[in-house]
Amino acid sequence: MTKCPICNGKIEYKSEMTTYTYKKHSIEIAQSGEYCMECKEAFLSQKDLKSTKLQIANFKREVDHFLTTDELKRIRKKLQITQQDASQIFGGGIRAFHKYETAEVTQSKPLDILFRLIDSNKISFDDIKRVAI
Repeated sequence: MTKCPICNGKIEYKSEMTTYTYKKHSIEIAQSGEYCMECKEAFLSQKDLKSTKLQIANFKREVDHFLTTDELKRIRKKLQITQQDASQIFGGGIRAFHKYETAEVTQSKPLDILFRLIDSNKISFDDIKRVAI
């Protein structure tokens, strides 16, 4: 796109700082996309939106007091289990942990609590495995 369909102004592909607000909390993110130099309208492709998806998802998780994607992955790796192993032990389907760790889906609150308890050594992972399998 070289001309804005709204005002016929010049379009440039660039990154702009954008404020994203969720539940009265805000974050500034660098959002790539096509921007009109005249009316300042943004035109974001699926690729542009995907580039900030993880950052926005983790921001929402922090606001909602959930583990972030990196925290989930860290705990799973600390337990020395694959995503598939985690899905079998904790449920949620064969691709559940892939979806949690790529921000496609947010984990349930009970799973989040369980992971926090395991990570802080309040509950033994061996005990969880004995009950789950």
